[in-house]
Amino acid sequence: MSLPKSLTQPLRQGQLTVGAGWRAYFAPFNAQFAVSQTSSAVGPKIYDLAVLGKFIDTPALLPAGWSDLGYVKNFKFTPGDKIGSVATGYRGAIRAKYRAEIGEKMSFTFGEMTRLALSIATGTQVFNILATTAAATAGPLSASGTAAVPMGTSGYIESGAVAGHVGEPVLFVAAGSGASFTAGQMIVVDQDYDNTSFGYIGDSGANVFQGAVTNDVDFIRKTSDYVAGIAAVVGDALVLTNKFTGGGNSLSASATTSPQPGAKVQVMQGYASRSGGTFIREWSAIFVLDTIDTSQILRYYPRVSPDTFGGLTATNLQNATALQTYDLDASFDALAFDDPLDGETVSSYMTYFPHSGTSPVY
Repeated sequence: MSLPKSLTQPLRQGQLTVGAGWRAYFAPFNAQFAVSQTSSAVGPKIYDLAVLGKFIDTPALLPAGWSDLGYVKNFKFTPGDKIGSVATGYRGAIRAKYRAEIGEKMSFTFGEMTRLALSIATGTQVFNILATTAAATAGPLSASGTAAVPMGTSGYIESGAVAGHVGEPVLFVAAGSGASFTAGQMIVVDQDYDNTSFGYIGDSGANVFQGAVTNDVDFIRKTSDYVAGIAAVVGDALVLTNKFTGGGNSLSASATTSPQPGAKVQVMQGYASRSGGTFIREWSAIFVLDTIDTSQILRYYPRVSPDTFGGLTATNLQNATALQTYDLDASFDALAFDDPLDGETVSSYMTYFPHSGTSPVY
């Protein structure tokens, strides 16, 4: 008599999930449009699981609006759903169950330091520190930047606009202005501030109280997400190191994802987040785990908001004795999303795409 499977069969290789780790992708949440709606289905960056399938992150196929934040460490999601019980009868037997609460927390550590990672981890408005020649000490962020240069009529093109730089994003500046910039600089591109608007200001949706900002024409550029490095200058074309994140905010359902006509360009030297304030950012998030056999686990969060900022975590650098890496610690709550399919309120989607040619084993 042959022995049973429970004693003889090893792990089924085709069903294992073996990969390098989780990679994070974020997209802006359209808060300006969402605040006037009754359903939480409005505002997120929708990733259609049926149409798009596996998340493909090659430069040419990265879904529009999503930004690559690199590999993240210690990714952990903690479901907060609570199931209630209905006990009836003289013996108090449980005869029915119901879903009492819906929620989920997740935490991870960014392995790479970028402006977008800092903004996501801290949950506050990140300010661009403009290059300046002004002698002003009114406040840490109050100084005006150097003169803004108008964006050219060709505007911003994501790829293929300059010979020798096929596939690279390009920003055109006004005729004769290319000489004002050099490779290696960081720039921000956005509108002038009219010093009167309030609420969600600019495509990034910085929140301004009425009358709070009255004399800073650069305010929108100081808070803009349209930030990139300059890889090369070709005439009046600035070849950029990365695509723009996209502002995300608009009064319409179609979120703005590139600088608007009339935007101006300024050089910046860094960026800063402030602890405190009233501004809390929201995002749509996707975490991808690709396995060695090309299967994929995908976790999609339509709407997330920071819970706490854990600061900079120091860990010893591998194979070094006196060096450490300092990584951004982040923690989030998954906010409610009303699935348009059936109106159910959910917090996230856990998806598995098997590798091709494999029949699922139940």
